[in-house]
Amino acid sequence: METQLKENIEHTIDNALEETVLDNAYRMFKTALSPTVRNFEDALFGYVIGRTLEFTYQTIELIYGRDPTLEETGEVGRILQRRASEIKSKVKTIANR
Repeated sequence: METQLKENIEHTIDNALEETVLDNAYRMFKTALSPTVRNFEDALFGYVIGRTLEFTYQTIELIYGRDPTLEETGEVGRILQRRASEIKSKVKTIANR
């Protein structure tokens, strides 16, 4: 995977972890999904993961006109694994206010 794409994936995670972004997502989940969502920490964690995967797939499709390769999806997975504790920590802070 190209260095620039890796950097953009990291930046996408950073953006998703901004307090205002997470807080807005939390309020949206609380308002719209409260009857069906019981664990808002998990919902917010999934939100960050989903944004990252969506960005990656859309970027590779736009730039290369194809789906990500198995190697590229593995690299995204490794980036998310490396940052999982950080993501969980920020999500927990927002969800437990």
